[in-house]
Amino acid sequence: MSGPRPPGEARHVMFDLDGTLVDTRAAVEACYARVFDRHLTIPFPPPDLPADLFAMRPREVFGLVAPGEADRLYDAYSEAYPDCAAFVQVFSGAAELIAGLRAAGRAPSLVTNKGKERTLIDLSVAGIDPADLAAIVTAEDTVERKPDPAPLLLGLARAGAGPDEAVYVGDGPQDIEAARAAGLACVAVSYGFYRSETLAALHPAALVDDVPALAAALSVTLRQGSAA
Repeated sequence: MSGPRPPGEARHVMFDLDGTLVDTRAAVEACYARVFDRHLTIPFPPPDLPADLFAMRPREVFGLVAPGEADRLYDAYSEAYPDCAAFVQVFSGAAELIAGLRAAGRAPSLVTNKGKERTLIDLSVAGIDPADLAAIVTAEDTVERKPDPAPLLLGLARAGAGPDEAVYVGDGPQDIEAARAAGLACVAVSYGFYRSETLAALHPAALVDDVPALAAALSVTLRQGSAA
């Protein structure tokens, strides 16, 4: 191949999770707030945390706030998330997009920096059956995380795909950079956690504003239900 496969021609479509299929900002904020209140007795967010909090893993956040207690606080966060998942919002059409890909004989996968347990909770809220995904890669699977290409390369290996057969879909600069490093085109979505201008500056293969536009970029029809 002379370069990455155009998005509409890729059989394998790999997705980010947060900001791409689901909006977990309110759930994550609620979860942090509970842990900070019950275990640190301070409000969330404290003023000295980095502005780009949602690009960090929870264990990293707790390591900054209370280095000696990071593991205990992470466990408390994990225990709280099932309750806070009630705040997870699903981007309209996300489950129908997965079903449409499967109906067209294409293979959706998931590659996220998020932990496996919380990923499975979010997929359940979204109405996406993990069995409908050719591969799932979560934070536990690689030491490296996006923008390093390692998670995407593992996703390709698990799905039995080469870079010339796949495209990646994500909402952040780290997604575009990881895809490029792995040899994939990237469709960036501006309805997630990052501004259109930030994404456009990295020249993704396509930049879309909602799930129907994403479906059009991928040349797929939204469908109701599973195509199993």
